[in-house]
Amino acid sequence: MLIERAGFLASLEGLLGESAEGSGRLVFLGGEAGVGKTTLATALAETAEGAMVRRGSCDSVTTAEPLGPILDALPELAETVDQDTGVSRLRLFRKIRDVLSECPMLLVLEDVHWADEATLDILRYLGRRLAGAELMILATFRSEELSRDHPLTAVLGDLATLPGVIRVQLLPLSAAGVRQLLDVAGSDLDAGAVFQHTGGNPFYVTEVLAAGSERVPATVRDAVLARVSRLSPAAQEVAGVASILGRHAEVDFLAAVSGRPLAAVDECLDRGVLVMDGTAVGFRHDLARLAVEQSLPTAERAGAHARALAQLQALGSRDHRRLAHHAAASGDREAVARHAPLAAARAARLGAHREAAEHLQLALRYHETPDRERAGLLDQLSYECYLTDQAARARDSGLAALAIYEQEQDTRSIGTSQRWLSRLAWILGQGADSERYAAAAVATLEQLEPGPGLAMAYSNLAQLRMLSDDTAEALHWGGKAIELARRFGDRDAEMHALNNVGSALTWAGEMAEGRARLTQSLDMALAGEAQEHAARAYTNLGSIHILSRSFREADRYLQAGIGYCTDRDLDTWRLYMSAWLAHSLAEQGQYAAADRCLADILRHSHVSPITQVSALPVTGVLAARRGRDGTGSLDEALPIAIQIGEGQRLAAVAIARAEAAWIAGRPADLTADIDRAWPFSIAHPEPWELGELSWWLHLAGEHRQAPVPLARPFALMLTGEHRTAAGEWRDLGCPLWSAYALAFSPRLQDAQECLEILDGLGVPAVRHAVLRDRRARGLVVPRGPRAARRASPAGLTARETEVLQLLAEGLSYAEVAEHLVLSEKTVGHHVSAVLRKLGEPTRSRAVAKALRLGVIQPR
Repeated sequence: MLIERAGFLASLEGLLGESAEGSGRLVFLGGEAGVGKTTLATALAETAEGAMVRRGSCDSVTTAEPLGPILDALPELAETVDQDTGVSRLRLFRKIRDVLSECPMLLVLEDVHWADEATLDILRYLGRRLAGAELMILATFRSEELSRDHPLTAVLGDLATLPGVIRVQLLPLSAAGVRQLLDVAGSDLDAGAVFQHTGGNPFYVTEVLAAGSERVPATVRDAVLARVSRLSPAAQEVAGVASILGRHAEVDFLAAVSGRPLAAVDECLDRGVLVMDGTAVGFRHDLARLAVEQSLPTAERAGAHARALAQLQALGSRDHRRLAHHAAASGDREAVARHAPLAAARAARLGAHREAAEHLQLALRYHETPDRERAGLLDQLSYECYLTDQAARARDSGLAALAIYEQEQDTRSIGTSQRWLSRLAWILGQGADSERYAAAAVATLEQLEPGPGLAMAYSNLAQLRMLSDDTAEALHWGGKAIELARRFGDRDAEMHALNNVGSALTWAGEMAEGRARLTQSLDMALAGEAQEHAARAYTNLGSIHILSRSFREADRYLQAGIGYCTDRDLDTWRLYMSAWLAHSLAEQGQYAAADRCLADILRHSHVSPITQVSALPVTGVLAARRGRDGTGSLDEALPIAIQIGEGQRLAAVAIARAEAAWIAGRPADLTADIDRAWPFSIAHPEPWELGELSWWLHLAGEHRQAPVPLARPFALMLTGEHRTAAGEWRDLGCPLWSAYALAFSPRLQDAQECLEILDGLGVPAVRHAVLRDRRARGLVVPRGPRAARRASPAGLTARETEVLQLLAEGLSYAEVAEHLVLSEKTVGHHVSAVLRKLGEPTRSRAVAKALRLGVIQPR
């Protein structure tokens, strides 16, 4: 019966009704263990008229099965998953969605806090595609199991703001609810004492009732074992075996492993210790299963696992996950060595990389001999850890494999390991180690006949040279890699090298040729579903356009790349691209959109140093501009940039810190920050980077000679051509830099326009710094907000009000620009500021609100 759950059930029924109308719903139902999540889900399923009900569950008995609860619910897909080894992850996910969309459906997935990585990924995938689906997914989880680092926590965060995704928390029973439950059961137990001991946990209360004791058992375990103790010895043995078999077991299999007659199984069912679930039996709750399992003596438990392993082998089972589990629990080293790697391979193929790593770790525990087989397992573990953002563990496993190859004097494997360790060191921000391993890999593999391994080693070295702005060396090694890759038909190495060469060419100013190489790499990757190569190409196409201030193109590539990675759950690349996109949006004055990108990145507990060093400077400088404290982010970014040792990372951090220092009025700190990056920038000069560094030095009263001409807008600013520079920045779509170009013009009109732009951007700290420095330079200082702005209830500037008035009169952007002698981009910036201040999404709604407020007049 349901007690104190009517409101929850009614809410879920309402959501199910909405889903039947084509508004898909994903409901995460949380609560402590035993609080009644399964009971509520069952009640919902029983009332789901007109909807097909499918159910699946996870368990904690062994390493989670890849897509386990999905295949429980959709067994018709099992053959597809196991036989079609060539099916791509994205096509499989689309097939799952198609099956779930065939008719109105309720999909119940229980205990997803134990779910494998692939199941969590399909929840992400489905949660982002609920629109138009006659589908409701009810996913239950234990709230107390979630920590900041728990994989489900990241999923909940990723989906939290999406329409159709709802989180519900189920609470324990109140004291009155416990009393009602005892009354229904006809129990004489003291309701207050039961509530005090159980905390209102429904499962605990029902186990207390089932125990038949005159006193309340002290724990759930005591209550469960009291119920089991009333069984016959044969039935107790059946219950013990059931506890090690998992959440469910076929009746015949349970009887065979226990060696007891079916009558003993029936006794467990009659007494409520076990319950039927279709043709299988299991415990009513995992708390009960765990209590029984933990009560078994060690030898008895190992014996049960050995019998289960033997029975599975006799049946010809190919469930390597279960076979490896029972083999490990019974100490059968040979069986673990046979089945654990196969279980890992299946998990990896289905995208359950975290579970693949667990299987490999199990295999390694039972294979301690330092031979080639162990080295191969370590290599596989290193790659699975890399895919699951465990770069430090990936490095440690790679180092252990390298030690074995060195012991066996396997030159080819040594070189391959060195190249891989170079990659991992770069991800960890360990630039010196990355360089050392990269050079070693080339030296090692050049001792052998040329082959694909050497091509990738060359390309890896080209990447490091490209990232350190050494164009000549990047092109040299990249060219060698492409030639060798094409000779041996190694498309992976060719795509990788084309990306490096393309990036190096663009940063050297050869945009057309560089973009062509990068696009070729991207096209090859998309055609071959080479996901990491595609993600890397999208990233570099976006970043090179940011560095050349082509923001529209940058955003196009980055948004396409983020969408690509979202579809394939490539979160590491998605977050890295989001950091670049935040940079682009911030440059364009779209601070709210940049904030959303940064929030998405920084709420993840495991973010690579490369992504951190890209996101933290933007976070810090946006805070500084708004008058908030960005010191923590900027201080955190500095040591990461220094450790990575790449000029572009140091320059980006130095520029952000310099701007923050100028805003705060600390010129000495500004110069010190620039000094860290200046030698790198001089060694590999880039006009935009040197221009920005030179501007901040100029504000600190220092001039340094650059080895190349600076980018034109910066050169104009430094020579005092304020309005021309501002116009060029406007054309590039950079409102803040347009304001900076006007900030120290001797003309009052320029200063007023500067302040209007700053007010529109919402950067009061920058406004204060501009006025402070104008006073220090003896320049005329505007006397504060214009009267029109002071009178505006929405805080609009006079220019913003003027633009809005003309739009209300029906003028287009071009007509407003012509009327006010402005560029269309400037009009667009004013409109963006108006929308932000009025809190409206469109200009028509902004006009309507301004009319209501009396900001503008009807015509």
